[in-house]
Amino acid sequence: MSRLSTTMPRDEIVANLIAGLIVGVVAIPLSIALAVAVGVPPIAGLYTAAFAGGVAAVFGGSRFNITGPTAALVPLLAHAVLRYGVDVLPLLGAMSGLMLVAMWRLRLGRLVRFMPGLVVVGFTAGIALSIGFGQLNTLLAVTGTDPSLEHFHQKLIDTVRHLSTVRLQTPLVGLLSLVFLFRWQRTPKRIPGPLIVVLVATVLVQVLGIETPTIGSRYGELPRGFPIPDLNFLRAARLDLIIELAPLAASIAILSGVESLLSAVVADNMAPAFGRHDPDRELLGQGLANLVAPIMGGMPATAAIARTATGIRNGATSRLAGVAHAVTVLAITLLFSGLGAQIPLSALAAILIVVAWNIADFPEVTHLLRGAPREDLVALLGTALVTLFFDLTYAIGFGIVASIVLLLRRLTRMPSVAAIVAEEAADGWIPDELVTLLKAHPDVAFFNVQGVLSFHSAAEFERALIGHDHRPLVLRMRDLHHIDASGLIMLRGIIDQRRHAGARIVLTDVQPEVLMALRRFGIIGIVGPAAVFARAEEAVAALTGGAIEEVAG
Repeated sequence: MSRLSTTMPRDEIVANLIAGLIVGVVAIPLSIALAVAVGVPPIAGLYTAAFAGGVAAVFGGSRFNITGPTAALVPLLAHAVLRYGVDVLPLLGAMSGLMLVAMWRLRLGRLVRFMPGLVVVGFTAGIALSIGFGQLNTLLAVTGTDPSLEHFHQKLIDTVRHLSTVRLQTPLVGLLSLVFLFRWQRTPKRIPGPLIVVLVATVLVQVLGIETPTIGSRYGELPRGFPIPDLNFLRAARLDLIIELAPLAASIAILSGVESLLSAVVADNMAPAFGRHDPDRELLGQGLANLVAPIMGGMPATAAIARTATGIRNGATSRLAGVAHAVTVLAITLLFSGLGAQIPLSALAAILIVVAWNIADFPEVTHLLRGAPREDLVALLGTALVTLFFDLTYAIGFGIVASIVLLLRRLTRMPSVAAIVAEEAADGWIPDELVTLLKAHPDVAFFNVQGVLSFHSAAEFERALIGHDHRPLVLRMRDLHHIDASGLIMLRGIIDQRRHAGARIVLTDVQPEVLMALRRFGIIGIVGPAAVFARAEEAVAALTGGAIEEVAG
């Protein structure tokens, strides 16, 4: 846990306050832009950064994470708004918050980190493309498009069909903003580029009298007062609606957990001297943040990697920076929200396109496409394509299933059992004494069982041993580390088949965990305690008429 501010040196307190102030200023234009991208009033993004950000900073498991609206959630939330309307977002946020709290209670923080990396990359790339191309209409001020279209390809085709409605002034504002942002971010600077773009674009539009859509022309004036807690959204929480929203809420909760834990890992690597984050507590913090945000007029949130990194680069060392970020956003919102109505939407679109480019990490995607195993690209590209062209709630599920299938395919290629003959064994990987015994007794079948004997390898194990021959059989299990129910059933069937054919079978070098499983399943009782040996040499000697030394009962 972070040190309390009362125990921190004064210079460290000042450094965290300054870092929080800088991140808060960075968060304001991003929060507005992300709210607009979702299709909700801009004030919702600011309230999310303020209240969800403050709660997560206090109760989360990372001292560095900065929480607020993020691009990763935009397609999911925009999909919800398009299908169910704006009024469903508070309920959706509360449901995802409860799910995150349940994940904390079940201590799933460490499990979330096992999300396949290619799935995260593919999903993020799909989200980035969806956000980037989704801002074309706003960037160019395309009119006449159909707002009810959901899927990427439908929107893109619709945009191309209406390009004739574009006028010069609005695209010029957006494209100049885009060029400036890309050039500005090439070298880190203390003044955030999005803030400069918002201020300069707003002033130029007003001074030059450029006719272009603004926040005020689309959403009206931003509220200036402190938000009043509101629980009225619970009145719409009908059971049928909750059931219908559950898959979408689960996707938001999973993505929020994964994104927040990834951000925490990045922060740990940037500041290794301050210890590691608590993954379960981070889920709790994000859950509470998503419960508070809808009550205060916000939307679902998660930790933002870019804003977290900005805080660390500017001196953040504790949760105080996250709290200062939240207070900064709220203070500026209350004092200067009246000016926000004049911000041109094309400038916000340019900001989101740059954000989409950054979160997609296209250089990393290109590197994976060139160097990753071809099979792995199925998970990466498949997840990205499902994210783009189909229901977003299925993308993560598809990626996980594809990764599991690919893993199982690789596991089935790994042999679980191998016959050992003296000539092959003489290369030094088994003891010389055993090699000598194998050469002297070719009438003994000797097999090495290895790895994991499970449902993925049981069939191959059976093919290797069933009907092999009727010689006495030694199963060396020194390299077998785990056996599950499928493996136990298959092993018992093999033992029954060989005993029925009159062939002896003994087990040797059995690992303690595997031996315990064999006892519980009754296999030791079938072969007999005298058929279990500590060393393969003793087993071979016993089968060939030497002295039998029982070592396992």
